[in-house]
Amino acid sequence: MLTVPIMLKIPVKLHPVITDFNSYNYCLLDGGRGSSKSQSTARFLLYLCEVRKIRVCCGRETQNSIEESVYQIFVSLIKEFKLNFDIKSNKIIHRETGSIIIFKGFREQGSINIKGLEGVDILWIDEAQAITKATLDIIIPTIRKQNSKVFFTMNRYLRNDAVYVFCVGRSDCLHIQINYFENEFCPQKLIDEANLCKQRNYKDYKHIWLGEPLDQASDYLFSVSSLENSKNLVIIPDGSTTNKVLSVDLAAAGGDNCIAKLLTRKSLNVWQENTIAQWTEPDTDITKGKIISLHSLYMPDFSILDADGLGYPIWVSVKKIIENCLAFRGNGKARYKNSANQRADGYLTVNDFLQNGWLKLTCENTMRQLEYIKKIYQSNGTILIEDKKTIRKEQGESPDYADSLMMNIYAINFYSHLFHQKNENIEKSYGVETEFDPFN
Repeated sequence: MLTVPIMLKIPVKLHPVITDFNSYNYCLLDGGRGSSKSQSTARFLLYLCEVRKIRVCCGRETQNSIEESVYQIFVSLIKEFKLNFDIKSNKIIHRETGSIIIFKGFREQGSINIKGLEGVDILWIDEAQAITKATLDIIIPTIRKQNSKVFFTMNRYLRNDAVYVFCVGRSDCLHIQINYFENEFCPQKLIDEANLCKQRNYKDYKHIWLGEPLDQASDYLFSVSSLENSKNLVIIPDGSTTNKVLSVDLAAAGGDNCIAKLLTRKSLNVWQENTIAQWTEPDTDITKGKIISLHSLYMPDFSILDADGLGYPIWVSVKKIIENCLAFRGNGKARYKNSANQRADGYLTVNDFLQNGWLKLTCENTMRQLEYIKKIYQSNGTILIEDKKTIRKEQGESPDYADSLMMNIYAINFYSHLFHQKNENIEKSYGVETEFDPFN
Protein backbone atom coordinates (compact mmCIF):
# COMPACT_ATOMS: atom_id res chain seq x y z
CA MET A 1 0.00 0.00 0.00
CA LEU A 2 1.15 3.52 -0.81
CA THR A 3 1.08 5.99 2.08
CA VAL A 4 0.61 9.51 0.76
CA PRO A 5 -0.64 12.92 1.92
CA ILE A 6 -4.39 13.27 1.74
CA MET A 7 -4.06 15.53 -1.29
CA LEU A 8 -2.47 12.60 -3.17
CA LYS A 9 -5.28 10.16 -2.54
CA ILE A 10 -5.90 9.08 -6.09
CA PRO A 11 -7.25 5.83 -7.58
CA VAL A 12 -5.01 2.86 -6.83
CA LYS A 13 -4.69 2.15 -10.55
CA LEU A 14 -3.02 5.54 -10.96
CA HIS A 15 -0.44 5.04 -8.18
CA PRO A 16 2.34 4.26 -10.73
CA VAL A 17 2.09 7.91 -11.81
CA ILE A 18 3.65 8.68 -8.42
CA THR A 19 5.80 5.62 -7.72
CA ASP A 20 7.26 5.35 -11.25
CA PHE A 21 7.53 9.06 -11.95
CA ASN A 22 11.29 8.96 -12.48
CA SER A 23 11.20 5.88 -14.72
CA TYR A 24 9.43 7.44 -17.72
CA ASN A 25 9.68 10.49 -19.95
CA TYR A 26 6.01 10.40 -20.91
CA CYS A 27 2.78 9.51 -19.16
CA LEU A 28 -0.50 8.83 -20.97
CA LEU A 29 -3.70 8.50 -18.98
CA ASP A 30 -6.71 7.71 -21.14
CA GLY A 31 -10.24 6.63 -20.37
CA GLY A 32 -13.77 7.84 -19.95
CA ARG A 33 -15.51 10.41 -17.79
CA GLY A 34 -15.29 10.08 -14.00
CA SER A 35 -11.95 8.23 -14.04
CA SER A 36 -10.02 11.01 -12.21
CA LYS A 37 -7.36 11.39 -14.91
CA SER A 38 -7.23 15.19 -14.80
CA GLN A 39 -7.97 15.48 -11.08
CA SER A 40 -5.17 13.05 -10.17
CA THR A 41 -2.66 14.73 -12.47
CA ALA A 42 -3.44 18.16 -11.02
CA ARG A 43 -3.04 16.87 -7.46
CA PHE A 44 0.35 15.33 -8.23
CA LEU A 45 1.65 18.42 -10.01
CA LEU A 46 0.61 20.68 -7.13
CA TYR A 47 2.41 18.35 -4.74
CA LEU A 48 5.60 18.51 -6.84
CA CYS A 49 5.36 22.31 -6.92
CA GLU A 50 5.28 22.32 -3.11
CA VAL A 51 8.36 20.14 -2.58
CA ARG A 52 10.69 21.62 -5.20
CA LYS A 53 10.95 24.49 -7.66
CA ILE A 54 9.62 23.48 -11.07
CA ARG A 55 8.09 25.12 -14.10
CA VAL A 56 4.85 23.54 -15.35
CA CYS A 57 3.03 24.33 -18.57
CA CYS A 58 -0.55 23.19 -19.09
CA GLY A 59 -1.38 23.28 -22.77
CA ARG A 60 -4.11 22.52 -25.27
CA GLU A 61 -4.34 22.63 -29.05
CA THR A 62 -6.40 25.82 -28.83
CA GLN A 63 -7.30 27.94 -25.80
CA ASN A 64 -9.38 31.06 -26.23
CA SER A 65 -9.51 31.84 -22.52
CA ILE A 66 -8.08 30.63 -19.22
CA GLU A 67 -11.46 29.10 -18.42
CA GLU A 68 -10.90 26.54 -21.19
CA SER A 69 -7.78 25.22 -19.44
CA VAL A 70 -7.27 23.11 -16.30
CA TYR A 71 -6.76 26.36 -14.36
CA GLN A 72 -9.98 25.93 -12.38
CA ILE A 73 -9.03 22.41 -11.26
CA PHE A 74 -5.85 23.79 -9.71
CA VAL A 75 -7.67 26.71 -8.08
CA SER A 76 -10.27 24.41 -6.49
CA LEU A 77 -7.61 22.06 -5.11
CA ILE A 78 -5.53 24.95 -3.76
CA LYS A 79 -8.53 26.33 -1.91
CA GLU A 80 -9.69 22.91 -0.70
CA PHE A 81 -6.33 22.00 0.84
CA LYS A 82 -5.29 25.58 1.73
CA LEU A 83 -2.07 25.35 -0.25
CA ASN A 84 0.50 28.14 -0.27
CA PHE A 85 0.02 29.37 -3.83
CA ASP A 86 -0.52 32.84 -5.23
CA ILE A 87 -3.36 32.53 -7.73
CA LYS A 88 -3.07 35.09 -10.51
CA SER A 89 -5.34 35.64 -13.50
CA ASN A 90 -3.17 33.67 -15.94
CA LYS A 91 -0.67 31.73 -13.81
CA ILE A 92 -0.17 30.16 -10.39
CA ILE A 93 2.99 30.64 -8.29
CA HIS A 94 4.06 28.83 -5.11
CA ARG A 95 5.01 31.42 -2.51
CA GLU A 96 7.89 29.41 -0.99
CA THR A 97 9.42 27.22 -3.70
CA GLY A 98 8.84 29.68 -6.53
CA SER A 99 7.26 26.97 -8.70
CA ILE A 100 5.13 28.37 -11.50
CA ILE A 101 2.23 26.92 -13.48
CA ILE A 102 1.36 28.59 -16.79
CA PHE A 103 -1.41 27.92 -19.33
CA LYS A 104 -1.35 28.21 -23.11
CA GLY A 105 -2.95 27.21 -26.36
CA PHE A 106 -0.46 25.87 -28.89
CA ARG A 107 -2.28 26.95 -32.03
CA GLU A 108 -2.91 30.67 -32.39
CA GLN A 109 -4.35 32.23 -35.55
CA GLY A 110 -3.57 29.08 -37.51
CA SER A 111 0.09 28.88 -36.44
CA ILE A 112 1.72 26.77 -33.74
CA ASN A 113 3.11 28.86 -30.87
CA ILE A 114 5.78 27.27 -28.65
CA LYS A 115 6.71 30.47 -26.82
CA GLY A 116 7.01 29.77 -23.10
CA LEU A 117 7.87 26.08 -23.44
CA GLU A 118 11.60 26.61 -23.09
CA GLY A 119 12.86 25.45 -19.71
CA VAL A 120 9.63 23.63 -18.81
CA ASP A 121 10.08 20.77 -16.35
CA ILE A 122 6.62 19.28 -16.90
CA LEU A 123 4.25 19.77 -19.79
CA TRP A 124 0.69 18.62 -19.16
CA ILE A 125 -1.60 18.37 -22.17
CA ASP A 126 -5.22 17.81 -21.16
CA GLU A 127 -7.86 16.95 -23.78
CA ALA A 128 -4.94 15.48 -25.70
CA GLN A 129 -7.24 13.84 -28.24
CA ALA A 130 -7.48 17.28 -29.89
CA ILE A 131 -3.73 17.58 -30.47
CA THR A 132 -2.79 17.21 -34.13
CA LYS A 133 0.30 15.41 -35.33
CA ALA A 134 1.68 18.66 -36.73
CA THR A 135 1.46 20.28 -33.28
CA LEU A 136 2.91 17.24 -31.55
CA ASP A 137 5.87 17.12 -33.92
CA ILE A 138 6.78 20.68 -32.98
CA ILE A 139 6.18 20.78 -29.22
CA ILE A 140 7.75 17.44 -28.25
CA PRO A 141 11.32 18.39 -29.32
CA THR A 142 10.88 21.69 -27.45
CA ILE A 143 10.59 19.89 -24.08
CA ARG A 144 14.27 18.97 -23.85
CA LYS A 145 15.32 20.08 -20.35
CA GLN A 146 17.13 17.35 -18.41
CA ASN A 147 14.61 15.03 -16.67
CA SER A 148 11.64 16.91 -18.11
CA LYS A 149 8.33 15.05 -18.39
CA VAL A 150 5.25 15.21 -20.60
CA PHE A 151 1.81 14.18 -19.26
CA PHE A 152 -1.14 13.47 -21.54
CA THR A 153 -4.74 13.01 -20.34
CA MET A 154 -7.42 12.19 -22.86
CA ASN A 155 -10.69 10.52 -23.73
CA ARG A 156 -9.87 9.01 -27.11
CA TYR A 157 -11.70 10.53 -30.06
CA LEU A 158 -10.51 8.54 -33.06
CA ARG A 159 -8.63 5.28 -33.26
CA ASN A 160 -5.52 7.01 -34.64
CA ASP A 161 -5.43 10.07 -32.37
CA ALA A 162 -1.96 11.57 -32.81
CA VAL A 163 -1.06 11.44 -29.11
CA TYR A 164 -2.27 7.87 -28.72
CA VAL A 165 -0.26 6.71 -31.74
CA PHE A 166 2.80 8.58 -30.43
CA CYS A 167 2.65 7.09 -26.93
CA VAL A 168 1.41 3.51 -27.20
CA GLY A 169 4.17 0.93 -27.34
CA ARG A 170 6.96 3.29 -26.24
CA SER A 171 9.20 1.88 -23.53
CA ASP A 172 9.66 5.39 -22.10
CA CYS A 173 5.93 6.02 -21.70
CA LEU A 174 3.77 5.01 -18.75
CA HIS A 175 0.35 4.26 -20.23
CA ILE A 176 -2.64 3.68 -17.96
CA GLN A 177 -6.18 3.21 -19.24
CA ILE A 178 -8.74 3.85 -16.50
CA ASN A 179 -12.53 4.23 -16.28
CA TYR A 180 -15.03 5.40 -13.68
CA PHE A 181 -15.62 1.94 -12.14
CA GLU A 182 -11.85 1.72 -11.44
CA ASN A 183 -11.94 5.02 -9.56
CA GLU A 184 -12.84 4.25 -5.95
CA PHE A 185 -13.47 7.97 -5.39
CA CYS A 186 -15.99 8.36 -8.22
CA PRO A 187 -19.13 10.12 -6.89
CA GLN A 188 -22.34 8.09 -6.91
CA LYS A 189 -23.99 10.79 -9.02
CA LEU A 190 -21.55 10.11 -11.86
CA ILE A 191 -22.02 6.35 -11.51
CA ASP A 192 -25.79 6.86 -11.83
CA GLU A 193 -25.26 9.01 -14.93
CA ALA A 194 -23.04 6.33 -16.47
CA ASN A 195 -25.62 3.61 -15.83
CA LEU A 196 -28.40 5.74 -17.32
CA CYS A 197 -26.31 6.44 -20.43
CA LYS A 198 -25.58 2.71 -20.72
CA GLN A 199 -29.29 1.95 -20.76
CA ARG A 200 -30.26 4.67 -23.23
CA ASN A 201 -27.41 4.61 -25.74
CA TYR A 202 -24.72 1.96 -25.42
CA LYS A 203 -22.69 3.47 -28.25
CA ASP A 204 -22.46 6.80 -26.42
CA TYR A 205 -21.73 4.96 -23.17
CA LYS A 206 -18.71 3.21 -24.68
CA HIS A 207 -17.22 6.49 -25.87
CA ILE A 208 -18.15 8.82 -23.00
CA TRP A 209 -17.74 6.48 -20.05
CA LEU A 210 -15.42 3.73 -21.31
CA GLY A 211 -13.14 6.00 -23.30
CA GLU A 212 -13.42 4.02 -26.51
CA PRO A 213 -12.72 5.94 -29.73
CA LEU A 214 -15.67 6.92 -31.87
CA ASP A 215 -16.55 4.66 -34.77
CA GLN A 216 -17.14 7.81 -36.81
CA ALA A 217 -16.98 11.45 -35.77
CA SER A 218 -19.56 13.78 -37.31
CA ASP A 219 -17.12 15.59 -39.60
CA TYR A 220 -15.25 12.50 -40.77
CA LEU A 221 -16.38 10.70 -43.91
CA PHE A 222 -15.53 7.09 -43.14
CA SER A 223 -16.39 4.94 -40.15
CA VAL A 224 -13.78 2.66 -38.61
CA SER A 225 -16.19 -0.28 -38.82
CA SER A 226 -16.65 0.14 -42.59
CA LEU A 227 -12.88 0.18 -43.08
CA GLU A 228 -12.42 -2.89 -40.89
CA ASN A 229 -15.21 -4.72 -42.72
CA SER A 230 -13.54 -3.89 -46.01
CA LYS A 231 -10.21 -5.21 -44.77
CA ASN A 232 -11.81 -8.48 -43.65
CA LEU A 233 -14.11 -8.86 -46.66
CA VAL A 234 -14.25 -12.42 -48.00
CA ILE A 235 -14.55 -12.46 -51.78
CA ILE A 236 -16.51 -15.27 -53.43
CA PRO A 237 -15.47 -15.62 -57.09
CA ASP A 238 -18.43 -15.76 -59.47
CA GLY A 239 -16.70 -16.20 -62.81
CA SER A 240 -16.90 -12.54 -63.76
CA THR A 241 -14.34 -11.21 -66.21
CA THR A 242 -11.32 -9.71 -64.51
CA ASN A 243 -10.92 -5.97 -65.06
CA LYS A 244 -8.14 -3.72 -63.87
CA VAL A 245 -7.83 0.02 -63.37
CA LEU A 246 -4.54 1.81 -62.71
CA SER A 247 -4.38 5.15 -60.88
CA VAL A 248 -1.41 7.40 -60.18
CA ASP A 249 -1.52 10.17 -57.58
CA LEU A 250 1.37 12.51 -58.31
CA ALA A 251 3.45 14.29 -55.67
CA ALA A 252 2.34 17.91 -55.39
CA ALA A 253 4.79 19.15 -52.75
CA GLY A 254 7.96 18.28 -50.92
CA GLY A 255 7.49 15.17 -48.80
CA ASP A 256 4.59 13.87 -50.89
CA ASN A 257 4.78 10.51 -52.63
CA CYS A 258 3.75 9.40 -56.08
CA ILE A 259 1.47 6.41 -55.52
CA ALA A 260 0.41 3.92 -58.19
CA LYS A 261 -2.50 1.71 -57.26
CA LEU A 262 -4.18 -1.12 -59.16
CA LEU A 263 -7.78 -2.15 -58.51
CA THR A 264 -8.79 -5.56 -59.79
CA ARG A 265 -12.36 -6.81 -60.22
CA LYS A 266 -12.66 -10.05 -58.22
CA SER A 267 -16.39 -10.62 -58.72
CA LEU A 268 -19.24 -8.82 -60.44
CA ASN A 269 -19.35 -6.08 -57.79
CA VAL A 270 -16.21 -6.46 -55.67
CA TRP A 271 -12.86 -4.82 -56.36
CA GLN A 272 -9.58 -5.45 -54.56
CA GLU A 273 -6.94 -2.81 -53.87
CA ASN A 274 -3.24 -3.31 -54.54
CA THR A 275 -0.61 -0.62 -54.09
CA ILE A 276 1.95 -1.51 -56.72
CA ALA A 277 4.48 1.35 -56.63
CA GLN A 278 5.60 4.36 -54.60
CA TRP A 279 8.32 6.86 -55.47
CA THR A 280 9.42 10.35 -54.51
CA GLU A 281 11.64 11.43 -57.42
CA PRO A 282 10.42 14.85 -58.65
CA ASP A 283 11.83 14.30 -62.15
CA THR A 284 8.90 14.35 -64.59
CA ASP A 285 10.72 12.12 -67.08
CA ILE A 286 11.23 9.46 -64.40
CA THR A 287 7.56 9.67 -63.41
CA LYS A 288 6.39 9.45 -67.02
CA GLY A 289 8.60 6.41 -67.60
CA LYS A 290 7.35 4.65 -64.47
CA ILE A 291 3.70 5.17 -65.43
CA ILE A 292 4.20 3.80 -68.92
CA SER A 293 6.18 0.87 -67.54
CA LEU A 294 3.50 0.03 -64.95
CA HIS A 295 0.77 0.25 -67.58
CA SER A 296 2.70 -2.14 -69.84
CA LEU A 297 3.33 -4.54 -66.95
CA TYR A 298 -0.22 -4.75 -65.55
CA MET A 299 -2.21 -4.03 -68.75
CA PRO A 300 -5.20 -2.29 -67.10
CA ASP A 301 -8.38 -1.57 -69.05
CA PHE A 302 -7.60 2.10 -68.56
CA SER A 303 -5.53 4.41 -66.35
CA ILE A 304 -6.35 7.61 -64.53
CA LEU A 305 -3.74 10.22 -63.62
CA ASP A 306 -3.72 13.21 -61.31
CA ALA A 307 -3.78 16.03 -63.87
CA ASP A 308 -3.89 19.00 -61.51
CA GLY A 309 -0.97 21.41 -61.37
CA LEU A 310 2.32 19.81 -62.36
CA GLY A 311 0.46 16.62 -63.22
CA TYR A 312 -1.07 18.14 -66.34
CA PRO A 313 2.04 18.09 -68.58
CA ILE A 314 2.77 14.52 -67.44
CA TRP A 315 -0.75 13.45 -68.41
CA VAL A 316 -0.43 15.21 -71.78
CA SER A 317 2.73 13.22 -72.51
CA VAL A 318 1.49 9.88 -71.20
CA LYS A 319 -1.88 9.99 -73.02
CA LYS A 320 -0.02 10.07 -76.34
CA ILE A 321 1.28 6.58 -75.56
CA ILE A 322 -1.41 4.99 -73.37
CA GLU A 323 -4.86 4.51 -74.86
CA ASN A 324 -7.76 5.59 -72.63
CA CYS A 325 -5.60 7.50 -70.19
CA LEU A 326 -8.01 9.60 -68.12
CA ALA A 327 -7.22 12.94 -66.49
CA PHE A 328 -8.48 13.46 -62.96
CA ARG A 329 -9.08 17.09 -61.99
CA GLY A 330 -9.86 17.28 -58.29
CA ASN A 331 -11.34 20.77 -58.57
CA GLY A 332 -13.17 19.95 -61.79
CA LYS A 333 -16.93 20.10 -62.24
CA ALA A 334 -18.80 17.71 -59.95
CA ARG A 335 -21.06 14.97 -61.27
CA TYR A 336 -23.09 14.49 -58.08
CA LYS A 337 -25.54 17.22 -57.10
CA ASN A 338 -24.35 17.16 -53.49
CA SER A 339 -20.63 17.38 -54.42
CA ALA A 340 -18.54 20.53 -54.67
CA ASN A 341 -16.02 19.06 -57.11
CA GLN A 342 -14.65 15.82 -58.55
CA ARG A 343 -12.57 15.09 -55.46
CA ALA A 344 -15.77 15.07 -53.41
CA ASP A 345 -17.40 12.89 -56.10
CA GLY A 346 -14.58 10.40 -55.73
CA TYR A 347 -14.56 10.20 -51.93
CA LEU A 348 -18.35 10.00 -51.67
CA THR A 349 -18.22 7.11 -54.13
CA VAL A 350 -15.52 5.38 -52.07
CA ASN A 351 -17.86 5.61 -49.10
CA ASP A 352 -20.67 4.06 -51.16
CA PHE A 353 -18.39 1.19 -52.20
CA LEU A 354 -17.40 0.55 -48.58
CA GLN A 355 -20.97 0.67 -47.32
CA ASN A 356 -22.11 -1.77 -50.02
CA GLY A 357 -19.24 -4.22 -49.56
CA TRP A 358 -17.85 -3.58 -53.05
CA LEU A 359 -14.26 -2.89 -52.01
CA LYS A 360 -11.58 -4.97 -50.28
CA LEU A 361 -8.79 -2.87 -48.79
CA THR A 362 -5.35 -4.42 -48.39
CA CYS A 363 -3.08 -1.42 -47.69
CA GLU A 364 -2.69 -0.22 -44.09
CA ASN A 365 -1.47 3.18 -45.28
CA THR A 366 -4.67 3.64 -47.25
CA MET A 367 -6.85 2.66 -44.30
CA ARG A 368 -5.01 4.99 -41.94
CA GLN A 369 -5.35 7.94 -44.29
CA LEU A 370 -9.02 7.28 -45.02
CA GLU A 371 -9.73 7.54 -41.29
CA TYR A 372 -8.86 11.25 -41.20
CA ILE A 373 -10.64 12.37 -44.40
CA LYS A 374 -13.06 15.12 -43.38
CA LYS A 375 -16.17 16.37 -45.13
CA ILE A 376 -17.11 20.04 -45.09
CA TYR A 377 -20.67 21.23 -45.74
CA GLN A 378 -20.77 24.44 -47.73
CA SER A 379 -23.47 27.11 -47.46
CA ASN A 380 -25.16 25.85 -50.64
CA GLY A 381 -25.45 22.35 -49.20
CA THR A 382 -22.71 20.72 -51.26
CA ILE A 383 -19.95 18.63 -49.70
CA LEU A 384 -16.29 19.55 -49.96
CA ILE A 385 -13.45 17.25 -48.88
CA GLU A 386 -10.74 18.82 -46.74
CA ASP A 387 -7.86 19.81 -49.02
CA LYS A 388 -4.51 18.03 -49.06
CA LYS A 389 -2.60 21.07 -47.81
CA THR A 390 -4.70 21.27 -44.65
CA ILE A 391 -4.50 17.52 -44.09
CA ARG A 392 -0.73 17.68 -44.43
CA LYS A 393 -0.56 20.37 -41.75
CA GLU A 394 -2.83 18.48 -39.34
CA GLN A 395 -1.59 14.94 -39.89
CA GLY A 396 2.01 15.46 -40.90
CA GLU A 397 1.51 13.62 -44.18
CA SER A 398 -0.36 14.02 -47.44
CA PRO A 399 -3.19 11.50 -48.11
CA ASP A 400 -1.44 10.12 -51.21
CA TYR A 401 -2.52 6.50 -50.69
CA ALA A 402 -6.13 7.51 -50.01
CA ASP A 403 -6.26 9.87 -53.00
CA SER A 404 -4.89 7.19 -55.32
CA LEU A 405 -7.65 4.80 -54.21
CA MET A 406 -10.24 7.56 -54.61
CA MET A 407 -9.15 8.15 -58.19
CA ASN A 408 -9.49 4.43 -58.93
CA ILE A 409 -13.03 4.32 -57.60
CA TYR A 410 -13.93 7.53 -59.42
CA ALA A 411 -12.80 5.98 -62.69
CA ILE A 412 -14.64 2.70 -62.07
CA ASN A 413 -17.84 4.52 -61.20
CA PHE A 414 -17.95 7.09 -63.99
CA TYR A 415 -16.09 5.32 -66.79
CA SER A 416 -17.28 1.73 -66.40
CA HIS A 417 -18.49 1.84 -70.01
CA LEU A 418 -14.85 1.61 -71.06
CA PHE A 419 -14.78 -1.96 -69.78
CA HIS A 420 -17.17 -2.85 -72.60
CA GLN A 421 -14.40 -2.22 -75.07
CA LYS A 422 -12.68 -5.26 -73.63
CA ASN A 423 -15.67 -7.53 -73.09
CA GLU A 424 -19.17 -6.68 -74.31
CA ASN A 425 -20.71 -9.15 -71.84
CA ILE A 426 -19.56 -7.28 -68.73
CA GLU A 427 -22.62 -6.15 -66.80
CA LYS A 428 -22.53 -2.51 -65.76
CA SER A 429 -22.78 -2.33 -61.96
CA TYR A 430 -21.96 1.20 -60.83
CA GLY A 431 -22.47 4.86 -61.52
CA VAL A 432 -23.82 6.69 -64.52
CA GLU A 433 -22.51 5.89 -67.97
CA THR A 434 -21.14 8.92 -69.76
CA GLU A 435 -19.35 9.68 -72.95
CA PHE A 436 -15.58 9.45 -72.70
CA ASP A 437 -14.27 12.85 -71.63
CA PRO A 438 -10.89 12.82 -69.83
CA PHE A 439 -11.43 16.30 -68.36
CA ASN A 440 -14.84 15.75 -66.74
